[in-house]
Amino acid sequence: MAAPGVHRAGAFARVAGLERTPHLNGEIGELLRQTEAGRWVVRVRSGYKAVRPENLHPAATEVPEGACRGLGGAAAATAHLLLELARSGGHRAPSAAMLPTSVLVWIVTTLAGCYWLHRPLISPEAMLPGISEMGIAPPARGVYRSGSATVGLLLACTVRLYSTLLLPHLADGTAAGRAAESANMGYVAALGIAVQGVFTLEAGLSLQTLLHFAGAIAFVLGTMWHADASNALFADLGDSALAVSPSARAAISVRRACSEGLPIMLLTLPVGLQLWHWATGAEGRGGRLQSVIGLAQWALVLDFAIFYCTYACDFWVVLEAGSNPL
Repeated sequence: MAAPGVHRAGAFARVAGLERTPHLNGEIGELLRQTEAGRWVVRVRSGYKAVRPENLHPAATEVPEGACRGLGGAAAATAHLLLELARSGGHRAPSAAMLPTSVLVWIVTTLAGCYWLHRPLISPEAMLPGISEMGIAPPARGVYRSGSATVGLLLACTVRLYSTLLLPHLADGTAAGRAAESANMGYVAALGIAVQGVFTLEAGLSLQTLLHFAGAIAFVLGTMWHADASNALFADLGDSALAVSPSARAAISVRRACSEGLPIMLLTLPVGLQLWHWATGAEGRGGRLQSVIGLAQWALVLDFAIFYCTYACDFWVVLEAGSNPL
């Protein structure tokens, strides 16, 4: 876990241990100034509150040097991959297959890095924080933004290769509209994950917060729409190389498992629990509910990451079949 920081103006902290206003416990706010009485004025979702320092758990102050070097190395490797794809036009199997794999790697790395840096702000009752929550405060916010923007770029390139390498084997005249739909929705998903990463969640309602949620919705709906169209196209492979390849058929099965039913369940489970809490009068910000919401968000994003990663098998099979015709 990253070491907690210190109380200073501009830092972010988690409110905890309040007895008179327990509804504020767990809130993440920005420290603005210290009063003469020694309390900190904190901006939270509901406004401005004066809180004692002992009830504020500050965020980490900076990204460790080792993590910075690791992030720089990952960025350099990704840039090299994109340059190789540009030189080859995406027609070399190793680099083409590495592209969707890098989407999964970057998503997992970004989530893990943000979690580690955001750990001082996580409520002790929560197993996992909400993904959007990890982008509220620095230094995790910087990792969240750079990682999400990189994932958006890599995903857009993956959809581009999907259009040029796979769709010609899948879309005949009657399926041309479905093919265009699958590609367009893939680009919407790529744009969405980049937008929600650049415009991170803020402590209060703002234009940036609205853009963040719009991007997140675009990523989820774009992926689900893309998956539905893609699965329909892969239902009839004819006599293509994909039809006779065990690895390609396994990849198709994984994509169906990732996209048919599971996303809807992960989306509706937290909503259903929230409605149940409201109906029963239970506390809506309880640690158990927050843990379920966090787990559902992580599972959904990782599910989509695995979905896109499986295109690596299809790219490899198509390009290898093209370089070694029967």
